[in-house]
Amino acid sequence: MKDVVIIGGGASGLMAAIMVKSKVQDQANVTILERLEKVGKKILVTGNGRCNFTNKHVSENRYNNPSFVKPILKQFNVAKTLEFFNSIGLLYKADEEGRYYPLSENASSVLDVLRNEAKRLGVVERVNFDVSRIAKENDRFTIESKNRLIQEADYVVVATGGKAVPVHGSNGSGFTLLKKHKMKITDCFPGLTGVIVDEAQIKGLSGLRMKAKIYLYPKKTSKKDKKEALWSDEGEVQFKENGLSGIVIMQLQSQIARKFSPKGVKVSLDLIPYMTEEELVEHLEQRLAHIGNEEVENFLTGMFHKMLSRNILKQRCKIQLDGYTKDLTKKDLNKIASAIKDFDFDVKSFYDFDRAQVTIGGLDVKEVVQETLEARKVSRLYVCGEVLNVDGDCGGFNLQWAWSSGYVVGNAIAKKIIDNV
Repeated sequence: MKDVVIIGGGASGLMAAIMVKSKVQDQANVTILERLEKVGKKILVTGNGRCNFTNKHVSENRYNNPSFVKPILKQFNVAKTLEFFNSIGLLYKADEEGRYYPLSENASSVLDVLRNEAKRLGVVERVNFDVSRIAKENDRFTIESKNRLIQEADYVVVATGGKAVPVHGSNGSGFTLLKKHKMKITDCFPGLTGVIVDEAQIKGLSGLRMKAKIYLYPKKTSKKDKKEALWSDEGEVQFKENGLSGIVIMQLQSQIARKFSPKGVKVSLDLIPYMTEEELVEHLEQRLAHIGNEEVENFLTGMFHKMLSRNILKQRCKIQLDGYTKDLTKKDLNKIASAIKDFDFDVKSFYDFDRAQVTIGGLDVKEVVQETLEARKVSRLYVCGEVLNVDGDCGGFNLQWAWSSGYVVGNAIAKKIIDNV
C-alpha cells in the first residue's frame, strides 16, 4: 500500500487526488493536507462567486509559456474537463463568450461535487495542516507542519497555489518548500488585477464604468500611433479611486507584469473608438452650432457622464467649466477630440496580491518533467497548478490549467503505483 500526499486542497490538488485514487483505488492511501480550515476556499470566490470553471476557447496561446502548456492541455482538454464534471454530477452552461459556469451559478456547486467525489473514493482531508518542511530519505517523504504534525508519503504533490488572495489559501508557502530543495522560483507579481494610476488624472471618476478601446504605450511616447501600441483590446473599464479595473484592464495588467515595467508604460483609452479624430471634431462643431450659447460644463452632455465630461474639459483640456460655449475655438475642439481619443493614464503600480486573481511567476517550468510534472531534482515529488510559472487570461483559463495539470500529475503517479515503480 502506497501513500500519496497532496499539499494544498485547491482546484489542482483536488483534481490530482481524485485522479490518483480513482485509478489505483485500494493500492494507495491518498491524503490532502490543507493549511486552512476547509479545502477549496479559493474556488468559492472565482468568477465573482459563480466559478467560471473553463472556457471553450482554451488554447496554449492564452497562457504564458505556451509550448510548455500545450501538451498538458492536450492530455486533459476542455471536452475531457466537461465530461469529468458531468460524470461527478455537475450541470453547467456556457455564456455567449464561451465561459462555462455551473447551472446553479454558484461556485459551491463545483466545490461540492469535487469534495463528494473525493470522499466517495476515500480521499482523506487533513485541514489546519500548515506544511513547513518536506524531507526525503530512502524514497520516503516526511512532511512536517508548523505545529509539528507529521505525515509520511511515498509520493508528494505540491499544489499550494501562488500568492494571489492569501486569505483563501495561497500565501506563497509552496515556493518556500520548493526553494529548500534548490529549485528556481522566478520573480512573482500580482496577475489579473487592476492598475494604480496618477491620482490627478483619475480625480473625480471613481465609480464610473465605460466601454472603450484600450491601448498600452511606452510612457515616453509623445505622439501616439495606434499601430505602434504594445497591446490593445476593447471592453468595459471601471474607474476606481486610485486606479482602473475591469476584465480588459486585468488582461492589460498581466501583459504589463509579464513583459514590461509598470512605471515604463501608460494606458490610453479611446472613449469613442467608432469615430476617427477628424470625424469627432466635425461632430463637436455640429454640436457647438446646435446648442448655441450654453455653459461649457454642459457641452458634452449626452456624450458622457457629467463626471467624465468635467475631467475631459477641465483637467485634460484646461477649459474653464463656468465659461460659455460661444468662446470655444477650433483649437479647443481639437483638444477635446484629442482628449477623448487619447484619454491616457500614467501607470504607477498594480493592486497587490490581496486583489489579484492569479500569480505571475512561480516555479521555473524547467524544474519539472513536462510530460508528468515530476520534479527533476526530487523523484516522486510533483508540482501542479498555480505554483508553477503558468498563468492564463481571465475567463476560466486558469482553472482549466488547474484541472489539466492536476490530472497529469494524478495520472502520472497512478501509473507509477500500478507499474510498481
